Amino acid sequence: MSWFFIALWAPFLLACANHNDKLLLSRYLKEKSIGSIVILSSLFSGVAIPIILFFQRKAYDVNLIQGSALVATGMLSVFAAVCYLQALDLDEASFVTPLYQTVPIFAYFLSYLILGETITLIQGLGSCVIIAGALALSFEFGRRGTMFKRNVVALMLGASFLSAVNGVIFKLVAMQAGFWVSLFWGFVGQVVTGLTLLSSVPSYRRDFLDLFKRQQFSAVGLIALSRTLFSVSEAVTLYATLLAPVALVFLVNSFQAGFVFALGIVLTLFFPRIAKESLGRTKMLQKGTGIGLMLVGGYLISE
Repeated sequence: MSWFFIALWAPFLLACANHNDKLLLSRYLKEKSIGSIVILSSLFSGVAIPIILFFQRKAYDVNLIQGSALVATGMLSVFAAVCYLQALDLDEASFVTPLYQTVPIFAYFLSYLILGETITLIQGLGSCVIIAGALALSFEFGRRGTMFKRNVVALMLGASFLSAVNGVIFKLVAMQAGFWVSLFWGFVGQVVTGLTLLSSVPSYRRDFLDLFKRQQFSAVGLIALSRTLFSVSEAVTLYATLLAPVALVFLVNSFQAGFVFALGIVLTLFFPRIAKESLGRTKMLQKGTGIGLMLVGGYLISE
């Protein structure tokens, strides 16, 4: 199977997580509680650790430098999520999400400097087409607030940079240590970060404990589902980086916006109580154009 179609599973799973998060925030966490999401998501990664050890009994067998680097990748993924959630706290998702299209740009320069990876002219053209399509899908035209705050931009650029560093370091070590070993230590890093935030950030600890004090077990279940989808998506992306240039693999995640829209239409038509997507003519034309551009770009980079 082509690396492109393997990588394409990641944005689909992320789109499912997006709709799950929307349900979570609209029905169960109407009050802002970033801390509960960050802590529970990080600690939930611990579920994967014994599972990997069961199938890969020597997953812990790495040297100090490799182990430290891989634990750092897990920590980076948590801090990238914190930056993203903080940005969502300050501005609308329609203005925040498009900034994630900078991840492949950071990944290109980092993978070139660290891994010596390059892409062809056709792949570069396809990359630009995909980014254009993703932006067409992500922006909400005609709404108030077409300008976003500088601190939002800084947070999202930080999230994108950390995500790119995560992918490059993972590939650098995983090429020697192996995929499952590297994934194991990445999950360890996420759990360590979650425990550190739980013990050292009072507001996060309060948000986390409030979930259980209020007996919001439905919210806990939805957060666990989102974390499972995200973890599998992350694993798919990291595996795909071993098969193709890191920048191109992260670029495929731009298809997330298209999957979010497609799933939104399905939910609107068959489960309107869960989600509602605008199906107006202008909206459909905008989204259709974006998806069309991304399909063309996907064809170009997969060649």
